[in-house]
Amino acid sequence: MSLVALILGAGANVGKGVRAAAQALKSQGYTVVVGSRSATKVDGASHAVNLDATQPETIKAAFAETEQFAGPPNVVVFNTSALTPPPGDAVSVPLEAFSRDVSFGTTGLYAAVQEAVAAFRKAPKQAPKAFIYTGNILPFVPANKPFFLTGGVSKVAAAYQMQLFGNSFKEENFGFYFASQISRTGGPVTMAQLSGLAHGVAYWNLIQRKEQGDWDLRFYEDGSEGPHEPVHLVFQP
Repeated sequence: MSLVALILGAGANVGKGVRAAAQALKSQGYTVVVGSRSATKVDGASHAVNLDATQPETIKAAFAETEQFAGPPNVVVFNTSALTPPPGDAVSVPLEAFSRDVSFGTTGLYAAVQEAVAAFRKAPKQAPKAFIYTGNILPFVPANKPFFLTGGVSKVAAAYQMQLFGNSFKEENFGFYFASQISRTGGPVTMAQLSGLAHGVAYWNLIQRKEQGDWDLRFYEDGSEGPHEPVHLVFQP
């Protein structure tokens, strides 16, 4: 049985999570394809494709190239995102930048899900089918920090899509997840605290689920699942 994983968003800024996910999947017999603007391979990947999540046609092309190289992917990890801090007040982000950043969690993600569903239906029936969006807890905290405007709007839209698609494809057993690393207090983590190991463990556990379960996965620095308690902490830039 051919097992194929496509990781969308493997540029330098994503780093540890992508490498850990690619290595974990390779160790389990997956052929791993990664996609980024630079089409650069990471450790654990067998192939790299070019894509820009703000350009849906490149996402379609990335899936097509992946299928030609290794077969239709049965696991898709969506890592791409962007954040433009406002230079002044909350409405000072240029409209062009706002539109670009938000598109990662709206049209870019939707284009990837369309392609993923088509690929899942062509993949081996016995293979697990999982779409994992690398998130954070912005959709679950008070919207009181303009610094996170564009990233927050994008993540909220992405969370809604993952919940909707998780509910929509249960009969076909296609899993859709919004996965976020959290601190031991249930709050956000800094870039320095992001754990590649945690992402690898948490994502592999999601892929192995026999049923959809909860679309909202929050996990600790060791990859173990955390609680879904209300979050009242405030992000610090």
